[in-house]
Amino acid sequence: MNKKIMYRVATVGIAFFLLTACNVGVNKSIHIRDGEKVSHGQSTVNGSIYIGSHCRVSAGCSTVNGKIEVGSNSEVESLRTVNRGIRVGKDSVVDGSAVTVNGSIKLKEGVRVDGDIDTVNGNISCGKGVRIEGEVATVNGDVDIVNGIVKEDIKVNNGDITLSDESVLTGNIVIKRSGGFKLRTRKVAIRITGGSLVKGDILVKDSKTRVTVYLSNGGEVAGKIRGAEVVKE
Repeated sequence: MNKKIMYRVATVGIAFFLLTACNVGVNKSIHIRDGEKVSHGQSTVNGSIYIGSHCRVSAGCSTVNGKIEVGSNSEVESLRTVNRGIRVGKDSVVDGSAVTVNGSIKLKEGVRVDGDIDTVNGNISCGKGVRIEGEVATVNGDVDIVNGIVKEDIKVNNGDITLSDESVLTGNIVIKRSGGFKLRTRKVAIRITGGSLVKGDILVKDSKTRVTVYLSNGGEVAGKIRGAEVVKE
């Protein structure tokens, strides 16, 4: 089964799952007003989900072909979207994982995610003070952490990684293997700067990927660096 067919099957499967969930909308968006407390899941197909400030959603939020936006000081169990992006406002709490297929994930200042951050085709951007208890992963996208904490690994296939402003990664940075035949060598840049620290290792698992680790302004890797060139600036 080729990748396009697999992707279509996965999308249809997720759409079917959403249609069998609670409070499902089709071709419409869902709005949760500031201060509301909701105990059941919020799901839609061809629509977006907007959660206001100081909300508490005690179940998951899912959409196909739509985006999810969460306001400041809100708490959401989990976020999942296919074909659009996820944006989480300042000082919000995500109790589960934030997952998207073809979309970026943007977390504003002070957000806490108790699960993983995962996207296939999109960037992951974390504002100042973000804390992620799980791992951060993307296939075709960049990862940018500013003054944040990531407790598990950061994993990428085709994308650059930047840790700045005293960010701390407890786990490893892993450059994963890409499937298929590659005619040219990939280039990945890892920038650790501004007093940021990687407590684990940097591991390159693809011989066709040329990885350069840039250490500047007090950036440090406490573990081993394997398969990458190190440049101290």
